[in-house]
Amino acid sequence: MVIFFISGFLTMKVVITKLTTTIPRLIKLIGSIKPVDKDFFIIHTKCNMDKMAMEYVKDKKSGCSCGGCDCWKKVIIIFLAVIFGAFIITWINSPMIVTVTGTGEVSVSATYATLSLTVTTNGSNASEAIKNINTKVGNLKKLLISRGVGEADLLESPLTIYPMAAVSAGATGFSASVSLTAKVYDETGVNELVVDLYNNGAAIVAQPVMATENQKDLEQRAFDAAMKDAQDQAKKISRKHLKLIRKIVNISQASSGTTATATSKEAGADSFKIAKAAQVVYKMW
Repeated sequence: MVIFFISGFLTMKVVITKLTTTIPRLIKLIGSIKPVDKDFFIIHTKCNMDKMAMEYVKDKKSGCSCGGCDCWKKVIIIFLAVIFGAFIITWINSPMIVTVTGTGEVSVSATYATLSLTVTTNGSNASEAIKNINTKVGNLKKLLISRGVGEADLLESPLTIYPMAAVSAGATGFSASVSLTAKVYDETGVNELVVDLYNNGAAIVAQPVMATENQKDLEQRAFDAAMKDAQDQAKKISRKHLKLIRKIVNISQASSGTTATATSKEAGADSFKIAKAAQVVYKMW
């Protein structure tokens, strides 16, 4: 004997009893009674229920304990994140090292010339040698001041005096010497001034050294030109190797100096060039 108990629309109880002393079985089906795919049918074979379909609805909590598709998505995302992170770390720690050397020049007009001269005299004794050297030095100073050299731009070294016998065996008397350094702003008349210095007692006149004012500013201009040249070279290299990021890690520089012993005629004035070289080391990614 089959007894159906239907409670509401979601619960159906089927109690099967027999005339024997067998204990009845209680079967509880969860779902709704409607025709669906036969793969989802639950049919009690001992009951005449061939024409009845019952849809079995899984409990939401049942199924894969790892979360199903969502779990696999998380695993794939984490895996890709690890690969991407490893790539970024390797990329950062493996830059291309490039060294370039840029040069820059600035052409400047000489604003003054530095003259160095040596004066020497002899005397039968030390006093006479000192007197003679003071006379010559005084005459040379007057000449330089008359040519526009200021007293602040005229430097004199300490007096040196020694016996002639120290230089040549058997010689008598003493020798005295003094060095003078003068900054001459009339650089166009330097050649004539050198001749006059010799005529007034100078023993040796060194080659004039041409220079200019604002030397730091001129050196900076030459350095900026050298850095621009180095940056242009680095840009070409980075584009060739598809490196978008550049970082300077070291800079070293060399200079030709801010003075010259030779000049050229540019715009009717004596001029010379101040050159700078900048060696720049880049890291490129």
